[in-house]
Amino acid sequence: MRAKTGTAAAELPDDAPAPGSLRWVRAPLQDRSKRTLERLLDAAEEIIRARGVAALTIPAVAQAAQSSVGSFYARFPDKAALLRTLHERACEQSVATAEAALDPARWEGVPTEAVIRAFATFAVGLFAERRPMMLAFSAELGGDAGFAARRARTAAGIARALRGLLLGRRASIGHPAPELAVDMALRLVTGVLEQRNALEAGGVPEVEIADAVLIDELTRAVLGYLDVRA
Repeated sequence: MRAKTGTAAAELPDDAPAPGSLRWVRAPLQDRSKRTLERLLDAAEEIIRARGVAALTIPAVAQAAQSSVGSFYARFPDKAALLRTLHERACEQSVATAEAALDPARWEGVPTEAVIRAFATFAVGLFAERRPMMLAFSAELGGDAGFAARRARTAAGIARALRGLLLGRRASIGHPAPELAVDMALRLVTGVLEQRNALEAGGVPEVEIADAVLIDELTRAVLGYLDVRA
């Protein structure tokens, strides 16, 4: 058996999917034009991760993508359009990732407690890994008319995937309104992680929290709120 450590620990069967096996999902590329577009988007993301959004210039993106400024302008009118497309891609990949990670077939025979811990572990790691992108999108696109709509569609897609997994386990959920409870649990997890990203970006030690502690406490909070029964 693989034992999970922590206050809300649960044991996983030997053939259970390990949280570390869950990966960010990217769509396959079909043609040369799409591959060029993806190179530009990948280059923009790499620049933001390494040097911040202030370093994101059109010549820098073209150079990092081993492309040309002309090729950039053939696809984007300006940097804002690049960021909107980058955000759209991130949203689509978020939903695809959730659908793959939360596929009920992955978790057959795994206790609900272990499923919740795996979800919390994956979410904490993903938000930490993608923090520079999330902060850049909020800073640069916060006033964009489509930004909130894209985020809302993404949240709805992830919620559908989580409901598809957990509502198949209604017998283990004691909350009187399981569907509402699953949605609220997702809001709890994402809200905490978004706040963590925003606060820890300021580098104030007093608000920092270790991943292991955060995973334990999010797991405990969700299990308690859903009233998960063994």
